[in-house]
Amino acid sequence: MNAVYPQSVCARVREQVSLELDGELSQLERRMLASHLERCAVCATYADDVRDLTERIRTAPPLSLRRPVVVRKVRHLATTRLQIGVAAAFALAALGLGLQLSAAPESQQTSFARFEGRPNLSPPRAVYEQEQAILRVVKVGRGLPRPGSVL
Repeated sequence: MNAVYPQSVCARVREQVSLELDGELSQLERRMLASHLERCAVCATYADDVRDLTERIRTAPPLSLRRPVVVRKVRHLATTRLQIGVAAAFALAALGLGLQLSAAPESQQTSFARFEGRPNLSPPRAVYEQEQAILRVVKVGRGLPRPGSVL
C-alpha cells in the first residue's frame, strides 16, 4: 500500500481484483481499478499474484479422486432434544405451581380467593365510625358546618 492511499481504498481495490477476474465489474469500475493499479505498486503486485494463481487453477487438469466426496446432511437431533427438554421443564414448573396454589392453607387468603363469592365492600371500622360521627352532626335540610369548625 502506498502512503498516498488510505488502507480502505487499497482494501476495496483488492476486492475488486477478484471481481474483475470473474467479469463482475462495470466499465467504470474496471477503469478505476486500472488507474489505481498504475499508481499503487503494492496493489499491482497483489493483482498480478491473484491473476497468476487464478489462471493456474483454471487451467490445471481436473484430478480424479480415489474416494468420492460425500456431504452429509446435518442432523438437527441436538436441537430437537433441547426443545423437548425445555418443554418438559415448563410442564413441570406449571405442574408445581398448580400444586402450590391448590395446596395453600385456608387461613391464608390467596389472591384468587379474595374475588370468589360476594366481595367484602364494607369500609374498615375506623372509617365507618368517622362517617357515623359526621352523619350525627349533619342533618338533612341544614347546611354544612363552616370550614374549620369543630364537629
